[in-house]
Amino acid sequence: MGTPYQEALKALAEQVACAYREECCDFNVSAELIQGNTLIAVTVVFDLSGTECWVPLELGTERWSDERRVRIEQDARAVLTQRLAIEVTVADVVERRMREVLYGYR
Repeated sequence: MGTPYQEALKALAEQVACAYREECCDFNVSAELIQGNTLIAVTVVFDLSGTECWVPLELGTERWSDERRVRIEQDARAVLTQRLAIEVTVADVVERRMREVLYGYR
């Protein structure tokens, strides 16, 4: 268990990982205020399909600013990069094993 911020980014990473398995394309990350400026939405939109993943964050006591938005977006990108690196590694292992099985039948 981490902080609510860490848990929200982790939940976003899981959503994006699931979508990435089907999309396999680039995406954009953004953070913006929603619900009458009471919550922050951290959103990922895939370039090709427009598929969207997002999580809400509490606004908290820190005031909203461009610096805070940029920091949240950078944090989200860092978490997503690490999570998607796992997806790529797993896909490579599965592909290698499938080839071994196919070559074994020849």
